[in-house]
This record gives sequence, structure tokens and C-alpha cells, in this order.
Amino acid sequence: MNKEKATLYRAEKLDNLLVFKANYHRFQFSRHTHEDFALGLMEEGVQKFHCRGTEFCAPKGSLITVNVDEVHDGMSANSREYSYRILYIPFSLMQKIGMEMVSSKTSHYFRLPVTKDVELASKLRYLFHLLEQDNIDLLEAQSVFYTLLAELLSRHGTEQTELPSAGHLPAAVDRARSFISDMALHDISLDDISTAAGLSRFHFLRVFTASQGITPYSFLLHRRLQLARESIRQGTSISDTALDCCFSDQSHFSRRFKSAYGITPKQYQQAVC
Repeated sequence: MNKEKATLYRAEKLDNLLVFKANYHRFQFSRHTHEDFALGLMEEGVQKFHCRGTEFCAPKGSLITVNVDEVHDGMSANSREYSYRILYIPFSLMQKIGMEMVSSKTSHYFRLPVTKDVELASKLRYLFHLLEQDNIDLLEAQSVFYTLLAELLSRHGTEQTELPSAGHLPAAVDRARSFISDMALHDISLDDISTAAGLSRFHFLRVFTASQGITPYSFLLHRRLQLARESIRQGTSISDTALDCCFSDQSHFSRRFKSAYGITPKQYQQAVC
């Protein structure tokens, strides 16, 4: 088996959701976030990753349940191969299923980044099997997925306000995040960001990194990658996207993209366009 292989495809019979399938050995993800919820199944080996300021290990059979915008990385826990599949669920779909099938909470999130539930893991495994069949039944795929997600939220879900540090983002960090997001396609300095945050540069750097788990530069880089993904989805060429999103060249863009998402911009383009 190829020890470093990843693919991304759309599940056309399931709201066109993106499915990521990977087998890794030495590859390590840089710290990054996703705009969508990540629901995955560890199929072989053990993956470890840092999230919420803690190291988690996901052994074979466990569920990966990472929330929107949670900073995390990923690597082998024991220098051996590991493989998994991930289904990316848009925020709006998660909330709709949660509110209509679980409870009228104001927000629905996963309680922990790694969830152990043998029954739900078996159902997710079956869902992935369905999605890779040529002639799957639309109603079956929808029924399995929506019921699975509702059960997962019912057993292992929580509200955003109950997550660690939720609702306690320092105002200065919030201002800095907004400034970086708005100015992501410009050349900005630490002084620019700390001024927007209302703190001295060194105090700001400490507070931001402690709060976000990444440096302001890493946050800026990831925001540029998010904009690049949007650009590719809109049909912009990879070379133009690289330049438009402030990467020095296409090679630099590709390296950063794969480090964060595990696939190349070309693979992403083939899946979403």
C-alpha cells in the first residue's frame, strides 16, 4: 500500500458533501482549521493531534469529531501507518439537523475531538461503504447519514457555550482576528495587528498565541488558504489563485496548501470544480 496517499471527492448522492480519504505514514499536517465540521473514522493505526491545547489520540475504530474553526494538526502516534476517512459537514447543515432532529439548542457542536462509540463507528463505516458504490440508493444514503448525525449529536454533542474557553475570547484577540481576516490580501505587520487589537506588540503576541494555539502569521496564512480555496471553487486557475492570495509562486502555494489540507491544490480543484 502507498504509505502517503490522499484523495478528495464529492458525495453526489449526499448533498455533494466532500469526503477525504487518506493513508499516511510520515506526513504531518501543519496546524490549521476547517470551515466545516469534520466527522471521520479511523480505519487503521493511531493518529495523534493537538486541539484545544491538548494532545488527543485517535485509535482504530474511533470517531474524529472536530468542530468548525478548531485549530488542529495531525500525525502518526507511533511512527506507523494510519488511515482514515473524513466527511466534511457545513455549519448550516449541522445546525439544521441538530435543531430539527435533536433539540432546539441555539447551536450544536461535538463535545470532544475524538469520540469512542462502537455502534456509531459501525454506522459511519457503512455510510462510507455506501458512498463508494456505483449504484447507491439515494434514500438509504440520506437516511443513514442524517440518522447517524442526529444520534451522534444526541449522545456526544454540546452547545458552543459549553466548550472549553467558548464565549471567553479576549476582545483584543477578536479585534485582531477580524483585522487579519479583512486585511489578509495585504502586507501587514505585527505592529499593524497589535494596534488594531489595542495592545503592545509583545503583549499581543503572547495573548493571541495562547488564545488561538497558533501565531498571528499562521492565522494570516490559513486565512489566505481559505480565500484560495474559495477562489479555486469559483473557477480561478491555480497559478492565478496563488498570486491573488499573496503566495510568492505556485510552488510555494502548493506546499502550504498540502501541509494544511493533505492534498494538492490540483486535487482540490478536481474534486470541487
